[in-house]
Amino acid sequence: MRVASSIFAFLFVATAVCVAGGRVMGSAESVGRAAVVEVVAGRSTDLVVLASGYNQGFRPGTVCTVTRAGRALGSVVVAESSEQRAVALILSLDDKARITAGDVVNLRANPRI
Repeated sequence: MRVASSIFAFLFVATAVCVAGGRVMGSAESVGRAAVVEVVAGRSTDLVVLASGYNQGFRPGTVCTVTRAGRALGSVVVAESSEQRAVALILSLDDKARITAGDVVNLRANPRI
């Protein structure tokens, strides 16, 4: 009986995902792109506030690339995330680069690399 219940539950979830177009809240297929809203200066590091959050794939610990006009400026790591906003810490920047409002933050294809 347990096996039948498990199979039914799996089929129900799989059907729900297909009906939803393969996208569920915070799924791996999320957009993964956000604009920088502002940069808040801190004592030891600056915080980058993003216009997107958990629903778009920005989860705590996720490493992202910051770009401007298609050029990579550096990388950030998501420190905190709500459904529609995220805050990230700057990990690295290219020489003389500065992150500003309007820059674009993209999820890395494989954040474990």
